[in-house]
Amino acid sequence: MKLRYMIEYVLHDRIRKPLYKPIGVWVQGFGTGIDLVVEFLPGNTEAREEADWIINRLVENDVRTLPEDFLAYLQSTLSPYRGMRGPVKETEKYLSLSICATAILDRIVSDRIP
Repeated sequence: MKLRYMIEYVLHDRIRKPLYKPIGVWVQGFGTGIDLVVEFLPGNTEAREEADWIINRLVENDVRTLPEDFLAYLQSTLSPYRGMRGPVKETEKYLSLSICATAILDRIVSDRIP
């Protein structure tokens, strides 16, 4: 299955030693409807709430299909003082959006994503 994903990072210690740490992943499919899965590591309530707000706005606005550049658009909507969203990547490695999200979160937990 062809998917797009991007990793979300949070900014730690902005003043003394700025460091972006990965905290979650956005995965978009190529199907119809809101073909999107967003997962975060535990303890990232603010990021989860923002993702839920974005999804709720899509539903409220009766969005039927996400544009192909949806993830690229979202990269520019996060303040660099709070975090960043990494480059959008494509993969055909996973059978579903949720499997992809879980695999990427596992890579984040095991420090295989810088």
